[in-house]
Amino acid sequence: MSEIDEPWAAQRDASWYARPDVRSQKVVHMAGEAIREGYASRCGRSVLDIDSTWIPEQVPVHLRCRSNGCREAFLNHPPA
Repeated sequence: MSEIDEPWAAQRDASWYARPDVRSQKVVHMAGEAIREGYASRCGRSVLDIDSTWIPEQVPVHLRCRSNGCREAFLNHPPA
């Protein structure tokens, strides 16, 4: 498993939930290692939905994941 080259962010993949909540905005995580299921978040809490990718600088501060790995990665990408 390796780190990805280009930094990107995405929401978690909820496609495997029976009834995912699609009514509200979700936290956006920074992409980390490639895993069998896709890509893990830098905080290790989620598998990411590659169909909901963001450019890190364009993620609003209130939507950024505040867990350790993601928070540290977002520090290198201040909001535009």
